[in-house]
Amino acid sequence: MLPGWSVRESVPRVVYSYCIGRASLPPILKTRTMATYTLEQLAEAKTLPCTRCKGTGIRERIIDREAGVDIPARPCVACDGLQTFNAPDVTYLLGLIKGRKSGTLRSRRPENPRAYYVWRFARFHGGQDVTLPMQASFEVMGDPFIPLLDAIAERVAQTVYGTDLAGSLRWAHAMGHEVSDAYMRGEILPPSAMPGGPVVMDGNKPYSEQAELV
Repeated sequence: MLPGWSVRESVPRVVYSYCIGRASLPPILKTRTMATYTLEQLAEAKTLPCTRCKGTGIRERIIDREAGVDIPARPCVACDGLQTFNAPDVTYLLGLIKGRKSGTLRSRRPENPRAYYVWRFARFHGGQDVTLPMQASFEVMGDPFIPLLDAIAERVAQTVYGTDLAGSLRWAHAMGHEVSDAYMRGEILPPSAMPGGPVVMDGNKPYSEQAELV
């Protein structure tokens, strides 16, 4: 079983110990900022404003007189007009993505958008599916806690697959970058991390993600 999957601590402590306090995480994760929040601040926050509507809950009216377009204001599609997002329940999310066997992820995507995001990005980082996780990103648009979900996904990938570098290494090669030995950290990476290797290592690609294969 993954460390932290059955913990009974409060959510902020689970997040901090699971994502930030582990020595195996790259040091940059302990201090980096995403938008205006550090991971520590995200771990302590209870609610934060939607990043798509900036907390107004409204998508502003769109007028283009030359094109004859006049779209009235309407509730924000990201937060459904609620203006804010509640902090993720990390223990609950981890329970939604774990597999039947100890130390594995479930084979089918979770329905919960945040759990799906963590599941999909863990598969990307770990090399099970190195196609870009566009659908998962779309389903959590506007969520200010995305950097925290990213950190959780990286930690899950390290624990389940033994690395969180496979997806980024595959795309670094695709974009023509040279990858140093220091970046590799001596890890043994799956074939999907290498140029010309498979992009999906199992048959668990959801139908909703088929466009990512194009």
